[in-house]
Parts: sequence; structure tokens; C-alpha cells
Amino acid sequence: MPKNDPLYIELSESALGSYSIPEQNFATRRNKDITIASSPKLKSGFNRFDRDFHRPEDRLPTAHQEIVQLCQGIYKKNGFIRNIIDLMADFASEGLDLRHPVKSQERFVNEWAKKVDLQGRCNDFMKLMLRDANIIVRRKTALITKPVVKDMSRAIYDFSLPVDETKVKEKPEKIKKNKIKINKGEIPWGYTFISPTIIEKIGGPVGKFFGSNAIAMRITNELAQSINNPQTKAEKEFVFKLPAEVIKAAKTSSKLVALDSEKIYIDYYKKDDWEDWGTPFLYGIIEDILLKDKMKQADGAALDGVINTIRLWKLGSVENKILPSPAAVNKLLNILQHNAGGGVMDIVWDPMIDLKIEYPPTDKILGSDKYKSVNSDIIKGLGIPDSLVGGTDLGTRNAQTGFIQLKTLVERLEYVRSKCIKWIEGELKLLAEAMGFSKIPLIIFENMSLRDEAAEKQIMIQLLDRGIISVETIYKVFGHDFAIELENLRLEQQIRDKEPPILERADPYHRPVSVMQFQEDAQVKLEKLKQGAISPGGDNLGGDQPKREGIAPTGRPPGQKDIKIRDIRTPKTLSILKAKAEEFIEEIDNLIDPIFLSKNKIKNVRSLTKKQKSELQDIKVLILSNLRLDDFVTIVRIEEIINKPLLDMANNFHKMLKELCLEYKSQNNKELSMGVLKSLEASCWAMLA
Repeated sequence: MPKNDPLYIELSESALGSYSIPEQNFATRRNKDITIASSPKLKSGFNRFDRDFHRPEDRLPTAHQEIVQLCQGIYKKNGFIRNIIDLMADFASEGLDLRHPVKSQERFVNEWAKKVDLQGRCNDFMKLMLRDANIIVRRKTALITKPVVKDMSRAIYDFSLPVDETKVKEKPEKIKKNKIKINKGEIPWGYTFISPTIIEKIGGPVGKFFGSNAIAMRITNELAQSINNPQTKAEKEFVFKLPAEVIKAAKTSSKLVALDSEKIYIDYYKKDDWEDWGTPFLYGIIEDILLKDKMKQADGAALDGVINTIRLWKLGSVENKILPSPAAVNKLLNILQHNAGGGVMDIVWDPMIDLKIEYPPTDKILGSDKYKSVNSDIIKGLGIPDSLVGGTDLGTRNAQTGFIQLKTLVERLEYVRSKCIKWIEGELKLLAEAMGFSKIPLIIFENMSLRDEAAEKQIMIQLLDRGIISVETIYKVFGHDFAIELENLRLEQQIRDKEPPILERADPYHRPVSVMQFQEDAQVKLEKLKQGAISPGGDNLGGDQPKREGIAPTGRPPGQKDIKIRDIRTPKTLSILKAKAEEFIEEIDNLIDPIFLSKNKIKNVRSLTKKQKSELQDIKVLILSNLRLDDFVTIVRIEEIINKPLLDMANNFHKMLKELCLEYKSQNNKELSMGVLKSLEASCWAMLA
């Protein structure tokens, strides 16, 4: 030990036995002053504030803009978080449909929804609600013309055509009425979501006290410089189109431009009244996400250390006291220096060489066990059931607990969906007011895929069997278009009517309507007519021939033979004759309706007056009553009947038809529909043929 070392003293052996350390030797540094304590004291604790002070990069943000920016960054970077939020938004926005009692208005609203991409906007609305917790939507309007309205009502409008889009105008606030005034024909024509990071609340503490949603957008320095000093011709043209308030704000130091409250919609995810902005639910799991990120960095550093292996070359033998010479050491160094790359290295040496390789203990660093706890915290913080993603309770959970866990997720998605429905309802009210609609469309979302879809569809079928819901609703539940399916059913029915064996239904719900069955049903109806449809005047409306007067026998006199060969009669049943009459009625309608409408200069049958309808019906009945079984319905044949009608046949037809109509009204206690009237006309023709 150096004698001049001030830290040590040299003692003799006699003084060494009496040497002791002083008791008051514990010093504590505080505020750069040293105080000597008579007893040991505990050190000050190391809390979160100390960590944030020494590691500012790990500090959790507290300002609104920083919180939202961090959540947006996590969404972009973390694939697990991104997939969870996207899936939740997809489930919640699934199957948006707009329905209206007036079909033309329903087609218009659906075409409008396609133009503004309402389905995609709803998905973005819910995604931003789950990620940022603050929704700011700016509405862009346009003046729509009558031709466009007509085309959209017919669902044939081409949205690539230009429209007259209106600029944003600042209007004074209406305090006397809650109803927002909107110009006729000025409808919403597009929506843009604004990031909450560039929006600030204006009004200060007073605005917060009154719950004001007045906001302003901060213009970036780059945008302000481009507005104040446009460099290119295109920039000058765009600056000229900007609203005056934006150009004015770009020249001020604050660079804040107030947004029109009538064009802006603001909503929050479970915001407290005393808060300016809502807090994203991702904020509660930021620490867990950052902790998992650090774990991954540690694993990456450990993997990088795998290549930093240590190879120990031993020359000579210590046990045999044989040491390498400088020449041997230089030879080995030369070999290793010239073979630094990868591949196999062959060394020819004597037994005095040994190699030992040391790897880092990656088995103690790498592994999935350390991720279990942090993954569980992240999943629970997101509100995802642990059992839904293969959590630790797979062996203990049952169907009931799994349903309850799934129910909590569905309730959260229902809350987000209700927020979106509230926004859509406000936009549809503006649309209905601008277009003059008396009712706003009904907003319907399909059931989420998280529910039991098969059971719900089975319930819908049972409701249809009981007549509680319509067939159109069932088609929409199963994803089919009602108009297309209705046209397909009509085509199939035409094939069944023309060629009965084809597409014949034979199942528990439909009895096969073959020709023999059709004839049997018609015979039963005929017997009922014979038994109960006798008029007070004595006419047998259900028989094949009118009732004869007197007691004279009919047919060949008794005991006499035929004097000539009888005609071979073709057996014709009432059902076949009625089917033939229905064909005649359809052909008459196709020929007479256009001629009658053209003569009276009327667009369609619905525009006919009551007198005109009666006149048209009399003409059709006259033509039908004068047709025979072997006739063909043509314009020439119709002209012949109208010019020279058989009045006796027409009178008998009218009389029988009148009796059948009265009988139907008395038995069913309701008026005849057009379909029933045509069926009775066909029955009359069949019985008189």
C-alpha cells in the first residue's frame, strides 16, 4: 500500500486490536447538503413520477391529443389490437338496411346510401368510436335536381355524373326552434371524418360548464404556408376555392378556424360530463401493451446475442506441462484470420489443440410463459372473452359462462351501434325534410354473427308460418332480393300452368296439382253448386243445362231407335274448360287493354275512372261469352263478335255471373276482387260451354 494514500492508514499490530469504526458515519445527501445522522435511515421510494422523470420516453401521455395519437399509433403498429378493433367494428356494422313504406322513396334512399357509402361510413364511425372515443363528422351537401331524383327513385342513376355541390356556409344559430332548417333539394352528399388530434374545444371553462360542442380546427404550419404563399398555379386555384374563414385563420397566429356546427356531428364514447373529450378504452391497457413490446425487444436482443458466440481455442496441455510456442500461436491465429467467413473450416493439428464453444443462455430468456399474464391483461382490457381466443379457462368454462362472457362483448357492440344509429337518424331526417318525405326510413342492422344465427332464422320462419311477418322480410333475412325472387316465382308458376307435370310441387306443404286431382276438385265444386246455388226463379246455376218448363221428357222417345249415327263427343271436364276460359281471359286482356287505353288517351289501367272500368269490363265479358271452345282470340275474331254478338249467350252469361257474384258476397261477406271476378267468369264460361 502506498504510504501517501489518503484513504488508508498504516497501523501497528498493537494499535490494530483497539481500532474501531466511528458510530456516526452514515451520511445522507439531500438538497446538496450533507447531514450526519446518528442512526440509519431508509431511502426515499422510487415511484411512477421518478420513472417518468428519468425515462421520459416511457411516460404515459395525459393530454387529449397525445392520448389519441398514441392510440392511433398502437392501432397501426400492433396487429393484434388492429384485428380486434376491426372485427368489433365489422360485427357491429353488419347488414345495414334502410326500409320505407313507400317503395319509390325506399329505392331513392337506398341509392342515396350507395352514393354516400353509408355502409362503409358506418364501419368507419364504429371503428373510430372504439379506437379514438371521439367522433367528428363533417357533412357535405349538394343540390339535387328533379331528373336525378326520378332516376334515383327508379334505381338507375349514374353517380359518376357531376352534381352541384354547395360550399360550407356559416349560419347564425337558431335558438327559437330546435328544428334545423334546410333548403329544399339540398341533401347530404358525402361525409368526412376529422381526426380529433387537430380539433380543439373553444369556449373555455364557460363552454365546458354549459356543455358546448363548439370546436375549431387548427391549421398546420405547412398548410398555412401553402395558403399564404401558393407556389404553383394549381395551388392558387385551390386557395381561391377555400372558404374565407380558412384563409383568414391561416394568416393569424392562432391558426384556428371555427367549424360550422350545422355541418358537424360530434359524439363520444362514454364521456363524463365534466370532460372535454372522451378517453379511448385502449388507454387503460397502454402499459400492458408497452410492457409486451419491451418483452419482445428483450427477446430480439437475446436472439441477436445467439450469433455472439465465444469459441475458446486451447493449445498445449496444462496437465502435462506442455505450453505452446509463439510459432504455434501465430499459426493458429493466421488460420482463423483467413477463415473468418461462414462454411466449414478444416484444421490439421496435433493432439495439443482443444475447442470449446459458449452460447448465451437463450433457453432461460426466450419462451411464451412470460407473455401469458400480459396477454390476459390485454384481452380483458379490450373486453374480449378469454374463452373466445383460447384463454386459460378452457378446461373450466361451460356453455353458460361462455354465453355470459360473449354477452358482455355483444352489449358493448350494441352501445357502439346505437351511437351510429343516432347519427344516421339525424342525417335521414335532413334528407326526408329536403325531399319532402312524410316519414323517415327505418334503420335496420342484421343480427351480429356472434349470435346463434341458425336459431334466429328458425324463429323467423315460425313467425312467417303464423303470419306475423312478411315474406319480404324473410327474403332479406336469408340475403335474397324480394323483387327478383317474386319474378322467379311468377315464371315458375307460368311453367306449371302451361305444362302441369313440370316443376310440380309434391312435399308436406304442397299437394301435387296434377290433371286428375284438378278435375276431382272441380267436380266437388260443381256438386256444391248444384246443391246450393239454385236461384229463386228456378234456374239451376250449377247444372249443365237450364231447367226446362213443363213435364215433357227429354232425349230420345222410349222404344225408338236412332235414325242416324250419333256424333262422337269428346269428353270435357269442367276443370279443363275452366282452364281454357282463363287462357281466353288473359288473351282478351292483352289485346283489349292497350286498344281501350289508346282510344281514351290514358297511360295505364289504374288511371281509368269508375265508368270507364265498367265499360271495359262489359266489353271483355261480351267477347268471352261469345267465344267457343275451338275459337282463337285474335283481333279479327274480336271484331266479328263486337259487330255481330250472340245476345242470348251474352244474356245467359250475364245472368249466371250475377248470381254467382251475389252468392259469393253472401257467403264470404266481402266485395269481389279482380282475381275472384275473373275466376267466376271462367266458371260461368265452363258451365255454359
